[in-house]
Amino acid sequence: MSIKQEWQRKWREALGEPTDSMPDIRDDYALHFDIWNIGDEKLEECFSVFPNGDRLLKRVNEVRKTYPQPVEIDDERLLKKLDKLNENIESVLRDFGDEELIQLNGEKSTAKKRSVYRGNESLRREVLTNADSPTVHLDDELCGIIEKHCGEEGCEAFLFLSEPLYQLSGCYCTVSHWIAWAMVEKEYGVDPYQEAFELYKMKAQAGWANDEQFVYIAS
Repeated sequence: MSIKQEWQRKWREALGEPTDSMPDIRDDYALHFDIWNIGDEKLEECFSVFPNGDRLLKRVNEVRKTYPQPVEIDDERLLKKLDKLNENIESVLRDFGDEELIQLNGEKSTAKKRSVYRGNESLRREVLTNADSPTVHLDDELCGIIEKHCGEEGCEAFLFLSEPLYQLSGCYCTVSHWIAWAMVEKEYGVDPYQEAFELYKMKAQAGWANDEQFVYIAS
């Protein structure tokens, strides 16, 4: 039995689900959705199996109690958050030392426009449909970064948790990755996902498309 199957068994036991015949982890919807309803003590036991599981759980609980709300904030402050987000991403990639990723991420600096969009859900979908997150190149290497500091078990934990954390976050990858970053947060001087999480809390998202970097915020 693989380590991911051992974790699956433990989580299913906590949920009261059968373990004699378990579905493929990718299709185990009880793990993806129901795990967040089992109570604090059982949830703590479920996360204790992962590298730095206590730190992961702390961030999980912060997301669980967060209810994003629109806020009054001016364009300048939003763009400063975008700049801080990019600065922290660049810092982590330089520390990690992957020159190709550094170069790809550096293409953001050639964007000629920096914009703020304000509007409803329809506008959000419109401006983000063909845009990447500024974290896109960091996202691609996140499992590798975690493996560097937490070993293969850390990477396996990241993969095991990806879908449950994605569902918890309301299908926002940057938020689920902010949680996963807890496994390595002590290894770096900055948190490259923190500003993305701060934007999420105010119903905002950063985007990068062609020659433009932008922040969308609900209004």
